[in-house]
Amino acid sequence: MNVQSNQAKMRSMPRLAAYLLGAAIAFVSCSQPASLQRAADTGTSTLKNRIAPVDPAKYRSVADAREWQNPYLVVHAKGIDARPISAATETPTMSPADVVAYLEKLPSIAWPYGLVVAVQESGLRAPGDDSQIKRNREELVRLLEKAGAKVELWPSA
Repeated sequence: MNVQSNQAKMRSMPRLAAYLLGAAIAFVSCSQPASLQRAADTGTSTLKNRIAPVDPAKYRSVADAREWQNPYLVVHAKGIDARPISAATETPTMSPADVVAYLEKLPSIAWPYGLVVAVQESGLRAPGDDSQIKRNREELVRLLEKAGAKVELWPSA
């Protein structure tokens, strides 16, 4: 009888282990910190949480790219260039996927119009650059909008 009792206990062990594992997973997933839940709600970008909403009245009268005070991105076949905030700021050419991370590092004073970015295709092109520039622009716009940024498309020079 003692052997049968031990065998019955052994057969119920996997069920007990599965039950405990399921309870632990449920507990951990329900106790996720609020900051992680917010990050999951907005994708991986923190721009929407940190930068004021777009205020078109602040930039409606801007007619020249030199007057634009928010981030200004130029799309090339080999990547995206960000117009520097100051002459001392160096900006490398980035892939569309790297642009959102770059923008997240900018201080809030770099966003006087709110969460809006100017995007312009490069006017200087080598033969065959058109299709790659178009792909880069489309990917850039998709990623910016996913991060919550409004995109203002500017004509190429």
